[in-house]
Amino acid sequence: MAIVIIQSPSFSADQKSRIGERIITALQQEGLGPGSVVVLFRPERGDIYLDGMLVQAQAPTAAPAPAPVTPKPAAPAPPAAPPAFKTKARRSKPELEDLKRDLMFALQDKGSLSSFEAQVALDLKDCDWAPATLRRLFTELEEGKLISKSGQKRGTRYVWKGIVNTPQSTPIVKLVKADSDQE
Repeated sequence: MAIVIIQSPSFSADQKSRIGERIITALQQEGLGPGSVVVLFRPERGDIYLDGMLVQAQAPTAAPAPAPVTPKPAAPAPPAAPPAFKTKARRSKPELEDLKRDLMFALQDKGSLSSFEAQVALDLKDCDWAPATLRRLFTELEEGKLISKSGQKRGTRYVWKGIVNTPQSTPIVKLVKADSDQE
């Protein structure tokens, strides 16, 4: 399966559809079978370095100006409300697609996840609908051959089949053949 990842500023749904269709059509014309190409759109995540020079850097976020201090009576602040989609009885298609995208990012970052780990990674541990929804999303990803499933019941793990975004722990060592005068 071919995976094309586009990291760029956000596109509209129409732009994603047009771009994705063109990429899939071009790869199919080169011999890849129907259904074997996935186009994944991602937001830019950081600075880009190429051949030792900075190509693009994320703009640093400006620190907000301090608000003027006005004395107010102390009142307990209400707890922050969770995002609306977490408390609704049903989620819309765009909300489910965003959740699926976030799940794919979590799988790429970790390599594999259990359902519970996915709930924690996506901050859904307090949502009673999360286990069933995540099972459905995992099944869709498995049917799309992006992940594989191993284990049963509480031991089930979902493993990302593509490239995993794990930081390299040791530097790359360049081996150089030494010139030897001794024989």
